Amino acid sequence: MAAETEAHPGDGAAPDEVRPPPRDRGTDAWVSRALRSPEGDLRWSAVLVAGVVALALALVAWTWATSPRPGSTVAAPTASAAPGPVLMTRDQLVGLAASVGHALYWAGPQGLTRYEVTTVGRDIYLRYLPTGETAGSVTPHLTVGTYEKPDAYSGLVAAAKVAGARSEKLSDGALVVQPAGKAASAYVASPGAALLVEAYDPTPGAAYRLVVSGALQPVS
Repeated sequence: MAAETEAHPGDGAAPDEVRPPPRDRGTDAWVSRALRSPEGDLRWSAVLVAGVVALALALVAWTWATSPRPGSTVAAPTASAAPGPVLMTRDQLVGLAASVGHALYWAGPQGLTRYEVTTVGRDIYLRYLPTGETAGSVTPHLTVGTYEKPDAYSGLVAAAKVAGARSEKLSDGALVVQPAGKAASAYVASPGAALLVEAYDPTPGAAYRLVVSGALQPVS
């Protein structure tokens, strides 16, 4: 697969502490919002909190769905898109994608039969848990996030221009970016698409290599 690589100053060593991308240019504010968390990648705070209060959130979702809300224009969450974290099979992942109305990306089966899923609104996090590890654990593992973002591609183009970012154009036109100071995360978006896809891996640089390889695909 042909690819064009663009490297920027600061590509080499991974920082000791992952920090949000520079804000001085104002080019990647939405990227930094998606990343802001204790580990600095994905929205781990949302994932961890969901693990602690999963039952409470399920009750809230049920109450939301069944109670009248005069004047409300916000759609109630569906049962198949519970906040989680919950374990799902591949078939259930396909069903979840159908329920939210957009593709759900993953990195293939990775030898597993069940996958941890957490939803935040219409954004979906799919975490690859080793066999025997329970849903809601706090150990970082490979995670793929699928986010609704109408300006995904233009946002990545801007983020790629920040000093220290790594970027690569894939043969299908998609752009991959590892934001400056974010060695554990890489993003990909295609021109005209309304989805931003993120891969997180606690090993610095691993997520970027995974995304550049073209491994992230809609689950089917």
